[in-house]
Amino acid sequence: MNKKNKVLFKTALLSISLVLTSASAISAIIPMMLNQLSGVSSSLIESVVTIPSFTMMLFVLLSGPISSRLGKKNTVMLGLLLVVIGGILPMFTTNITWILALRLVLGAGLGMFNSLAVSLISDFFEGDERAQLVGFQSAVQGLGSSLATFVAGQLALIDWKFAFLCYAITIPVALLFFFIIPEPERVEPTAERSTGTGHKSGGVSIPVLGLGAALFLFMTFIMIVYTKTGIMIAEKNMPNPGFLGTALTLFSLATMIAGFLFGKIYKWFRNYAPFISSLLTATGFVLLWFAQNVTMVTIAMLIIGFSFALFIPYIFTILTKIVPKGSETISISIAMVGSNLGAFASPYVIKLVGMLFGNETASFSFLVSAIVFTIAALICLGIAIRGKGSKVQAAVHS
Repeated sequence: MNKKNKVLFKTALLSISLVLTSASAISAIIPMMLNQLSGVSSSLIESVVTIPSFTMMLFVLLSGPISSRLGKKNTVMLGLLLVVIGGILPMFTTNITWILALRLVLGAGLGMFNSLAVSLISDFFEGDERAQLVGFQSAVQGLGSSLATFVAGQLALIDWKFAFLCYAITIPVALLFFFIIPEPERVEPTAERSTGTGHKSGGVSIPVLGLGAALFLFMTFIMIVYTKTGIMIAEKNMPNPGFLGTALTLFSLATMIAGFLFGKIYKWFRNYAPFISSLLTATGFVLLWFAQNVTMVTIAMLIIGFSFALFIPYIFTILTKIVPKGSETISISIAMVGSNLGAFASPYVIKLVGMLFGNETASFSFLVSAIVFTIAALICLGIAIRGKGSKVQAAVHS
């Protein structure tokens, strides 16, 4: 493969990641929906952003068996078709039941190729090039999210329902992937190997489950950036509330920049990357808690967006190293389940925490997240310092 064709191949392979995190692109319309759909509870309307994660979680698990039967390429194409249907059609209704049902279809489509977007990289690339592309994959997610969020925000100025047109970006992505990417060779899972910690390294192992649990907690408390920021701006009567769409776009751009830099950051910090990510995220949430204007909100979201994009590719880089060849898809799927379950559960977990402490304001939820990520940073620092050659630590240094 010559250099020009290789660039085109990588572009097509990474292009499907443009829509992977687009479920939250319409977050800016939540305050508008709250105003227009006055008879619907706020937690249900917030679920318009998070409910795709439920079917994403289910279809991430099903994507392995489906891809075994249909092939990875056909599975991706089917997923992209569902994204077009579930993404765009909500613009034609104001019925919350139909909107949520179609958002479930969107989540199913995204779940079909969520883990494949990473495992396909492992199918075609190895070594440092693979680690670099995993970072790029996270960056492309940030780029796609920022584009979709910006377009959705601009369309929402016309009518909030028009924001769903942002998912039309899926159509050219599907065409590019269809014409450029071949079906990868099938690889049978290799024999399970000893991890050095007494656990086997098959698809479902203690390290894999641990990383999935970490993603669950991470996404549970990171999703409030999308669901609570607009509400917090309204609570504090900040001027220029329409700036939220731009702030969310900048948040996504920060994730893109961090994704492109991940390869170098990973080489510099290795197993300290989660500590740095968690500490920066905690700092961002403290700023959101204190924020009194949209400028401070934007700075906080830039910090959180950047740190968010350091944690996710780190997890998946480690996953692709600690599991046997041929087991990447199921392992990534388990991690994705943790991620999507956390995103889906976020509004309900945050509401429960607010009820327990007698404070359900958006600002308080940011304080809770700041505390959670501070604790996470201390745990990650302890793990990094105490690393004694476990399989995960060995993978980090390999």
